[in-house]
Order: sequence, then C-alpha cells, then structure tokens
Amino acid sequence: MASPPPIKTQHSASIKTAASEVIQEDAQRISRNATANALLQPFVGSSDPGDRKTALDFFNQVLDVGINFKAQAEVRRKQVEIPVSQSFGTMPEDGMSCKELLDCFQEISEHSTNFASPKFMGFPDAANSIPALGAAIFIPFINQNMCNQSIQAPAASFIEMEVVHWLRQQLGFQVPSEYTTVTEIGGIMTAGGCLSNTVGMMAARESLFPGSGLTGLPVVASKIRVLVPDVIEHYSIRSAMAWLGMGELNVVRVPVDDVYRIKIHELERIIKEERASGHHLLACVAYAGDSRSMRIDNLHDIGVVLRKNKVWFHVDACHGSQLAFSRTHRHRIRGIEEADSVTIDPHKVLWIPYMCSFALLKDPKSLANISTNSDLILKTQWSLGQITPCIGSKAFDALKLWATIKYFGRSGIETLIDTRLALTKAFQDEINRHTEVLLLNETDINACMFIFMPQSLHQGSRISAEDVEKLNECNLFIKTSILESGDALVHGFNLKRCSHHLLPEDKVVYVLRTINGNPLTTAGHLKEILDTVVDLGHQFYSMAGQKWS
Repeated sequence: MASPPPIKTQHSASIKTAASEVIQEDAQRISRNATANALLQPFVGSSDPGDRKTALDFFNQVLDVGINFKAQAEVRRKQVEIPVSQSFGTMPEDGMSCKELLDCFQEISEHSTNFASPKFMGFPDAANSIPALGAAIFIPFINQNMCNQSIQAPAASFIEMEVVHWLRQQLGFQVPSEYTTVTEIGGIMTAGGCLSNTVGMMAARESLFPGSGLTGLPVVASKIRVLVPDVIEHYSIRSAMAWLGMGELNVVRVPVDDVYRIKIHELERIIKEERASGHHLLACVAYAGDSRSMRIDNLHDIGVVLRKNKVWFHVDACHGSQLAFSRTHRHRIRGIEEADSVTIDPHKVLWIPYMCSFALLKDPKSLANISTNSDLILKTQWSLGQITPCIGSKAFDALKLWATIKYFGRSGIETLIDTRLALTKAFQDEINRHTEVLLLNETDINACMFIFMPQSLHQGSRISAEDVEKLNECNLFIKTSILESGDALVHGFNLKRCSHHLLPEDKVVYVLRTINGNPLTTAGHLKEILDTVVDLGHQFYSMAGQKWS
C-alpha cells in the first residue's frame, strides 16, 4: 500500500529554512576559516615544517632574483621612459600568489639601476659586500627597534654604540675606555647624509644658543649665518637651514681657490665682516671630499681659524672618511680630529646597502644637548632614541657596518681603499695621456672629473664662449647616450666655475665624472668607458658638422 504524501505544514517549512540557514552559515564559517588559515601561511613564525619550507623556498627565489641582478654586467637591462605625468589605479581587492609576486620582483629588477655593475661609475655606492648584504637580510628578521634598549633592542643597541666608538676612534676623537650612559657615546646613525649634516647644524645651534631647542631662537633667524665653500657646496646645508627655521638664504659662500679649497684669508675676512654686521655665525662647513671635484679642504688651517674665532667647525666627510682607514692616505684629512661635528656615509665608501650614515661629535655632550625629551620608553640608561633627533622607531641598520668591519677588519678595509685610490690615479694618468679628453681635477680620493674636447681645441689658449656651449652640448650627449645604452653609467653636471687654462673662468661647464667605488671595477672597465666617451664625442661633432684634427 502506497505511503500517503507528506503533509506540508508551516512548522516543517520553517525547520527546513532554519536547517538551510545553518548549513549556509557552516559553509561560510568553513570558508572563512579556510581563508583565515590560508592568510596565516605567508607569516613567518609557524613551527609547522611545511610552512617553514614554503617560506624558505620563497626567500631562496627572492635571493636568486637579487643575486642575479647584482651579477649582471649591465647597469640597466631595460630603459624606463620618463613620463610627463603618472596615474595609478585602485588598490587590488584580491591578493596574488608568491609566484606572481616573484614575477613582479623580476620585472622591477629589469627596470632598475645596478649600482653593483663594475661599469656603474656615476656614484661609489656599490652595496655589494657579502657580509653587509647578509646583515641586511638578517636585520628585518630580528626586527629590533633602536629607540629603546631595555625592551626593544637589548643587544643591538650596544652594537650600534660599538660601531660609533670605532668610527670616532678612526677619526682621531678621544674615546673613553668605558661608558656609563648612552649620552656619552658621541654619535648616532641616521637615515642619510642630509640628516647627518642637519644633526651637525642642530648641535651647532645649541652651542651658539644654549637652550634654543627648548625655548626657541633668542635672535631673529635672518641674523644667523652659516659659511660654506663657494662652487662645491652641497645642498644639504641649505636644506638643514631651511628645516631648522634659520633660512637657506642665510648661507654665505666663501671664495675658493683653483682646486676648490677655501681661501683662508677670505674666511678670516668674511668672519670679521659678518660679525661687524651684527650677524651670528652658526658654523663653517668644510668638505673632506666634496660631491663634485672630490677635493679635501685644508681642514687643519680652517680649524685653526675657526677655533680662534669661536665658530663651530663641521666637516662633511661622507666621501673622505674612507681615508681614515688608510695609513698611506690618512694625512690628507689631517685636522678632521679638531672638527666639532663630522658626517660620514659608509654606504658611499664601504660597499654597504642603503641607508648607513653617521653624525659624529667631538664632544658627546653636544649630542646630549639636542636629545629627545620624552616621558615614554626612551628615558633609559642605554636608549639611543634619547640622542637621535628626527627619528622615533629606527631599524638595526648599524649591523651592516658592524658586520663589514668584523669580516674585513681594519687592515682589510685599508687594502681595499688603497687599491681603489691607486686605480683612480691610474685612470687620471690614462686621461692625461689622451689627446681628446681633458682632466679637470687631481682628486684627493676616488673621482675623475673631465670633459671630451676635440684635439683641435687643445691649442694652448682659452677657447671661446661659443666653443664652451658646443662642448656642453657634446658632453651632455655623451652622458645621456651612455645612460640610455644601459651598458655603463657616468655622472654629469654643471660646474659654475672651472679652473683650467683652456676654459673661460666665467662660463658654466658641463662636466663628466666617474667615481670608482666597486672593488670589482678594473682598469679595463675604465678604459672601455673612456673609449666610449671618445667615440660618442666624435659622433656628436660629426653630426654637428664639426672637424677635429
């Protein structure tokens, strides 16, 4: 006998609806849990062997991309068009896989500049030291925050202090046999040379106007002056004056001689005149290797004048600090030990990845005077955050320099620096032997400043203004063509005064410059670049319908 059909009631329909909703909620919960579990997989810290293997596989592939990039011979594999304008889309709603992310990394690398190429000669920042790169990989894993020692950087704080101790020692500053507080250390790591120079100006301000960090400037800012050498000054000092509210227009340029060193009698004259005008002298800045000619100023004689006149002495040694490691060349920075503050950039001279810059003070109290006033976690015995202006949380980047020094030792660094300078001297000699390249500086460190100049213009007398304009076009063409080739890189810039008997003194000259900072660069690489410069110079004058003998 057949079963009767089920009786449909409102109650049974409600039960089914409720059951369906429960099933849907369970499905959504399971889906959410699955998504949440999937989202946890890309985080390091799981003890699951599978998760660790996934992380290691990804990191190894990232390293492959990075090492292959640094090992490529080219400076750039693909050129990036400079856009007139740029627009961006909306943030992606959904994520991508590790494989897709690696493809993005690869694409970025192909459009990036390889500072580690032996033919990258524009700047010395090679960043290819294996111990420094190893430290750079390790730093984010332990993720120490250098603002506080007791909680956030219990061991790392002392490593940065040790590095500062070593650096001050190398410069010739007096260092104690032991420390009892972080305020005695006399230096800090910063986010770059511009900030390090700003810290020097802050310390100078507090020396000239004690308590001004707390109560403000006691004089009108327009009455404050900072002295810099003419022609080769670095923009960071003007920036520091602007950032500190003292006005970048209050920078006074001291005349320099034919090799871009401050004229001592002019320095004395300007100090006297500025004070007679009622101006307050904040500091005088000298360069141990300026960013153009790479000359080292007469630090000793400048220091004598500034001490006599009680003017703060700041030395920008971002390039020249490398000579502190060399017994052969150290005499070139004689007098740096008398500076009140010194800026150094190991990422420029010691093969270290960005950023690695230090502001070092002769008297540690000068740094303590611009310390951060905080009632939070900074006020502990060894917290670097107390003496680090403009920065709160800070990465453990000092480990990169610490690892480099520990690996090479002072003697190993000395050998590499001496070899670098010997190669620079050889390149300068090669330029001087060439009949169509004009050397414009006898560098004190590791740079060569020169121009292509057709032999027909090497006649012993000054060339015309018209010839200078054509030369400027030619050397800009050379620099641009080398960059666009992707094969190599040389730097180029306008020099507002060029002291050479063949060039007019009152004309801006567009110059080329190489800096060899990569230990893998050889004389062969330099000769290849020089040959390219000459070939491109010939090409330019050929296109311009010019002739040379």
